[in-house]
Amino acid sequence: MVTALAAAAIGIAAPMSSASNESTWHEGCRGYWYSTSGHGYCSNATNGPSYGYWTNYDCDFEIDEQHHDNLYSGYVGKYDTYECTFEINKTTVSPSSV
Repeated sequence: MVTALAAAAIGIAAPMSSASNESTWHEGCRGYWYSTSGHGYCSNATNGPSYGYWTNYDCDFEIDEQHHDNLYSGYVGKYDTYECTFEINKTTVSPSSV
C-alpha cells in the first residue's frame, strides 16, 4: 500500500514534458520546443542558394536568443539547440539570404 501511494505521489509531482512544433515548414525546416529547450529540424533544406536559416528561441523571463546556421541542400535532421533557463514559449525558423 505504501509503495502504491509513493508511486502515485511521484506521478502527480513529476512535471509533464510536452513537445510542440511550428505548424508550417519554412524552406524545408521548422522549430520544435519542449519545456525549456528548443531546436531546428529540417526534412529537406531547400533555401538555396545560401541555405541559411535563423532559429529564434522565445524564452520566458530572459532575453530571447537567435542563431544563424548554414545547412547544405537537402539537409535532413536536427540542428541548432538552445536551452532557456526557465521556460521556452516557442522556437521558430525562418530562411535567410545571408
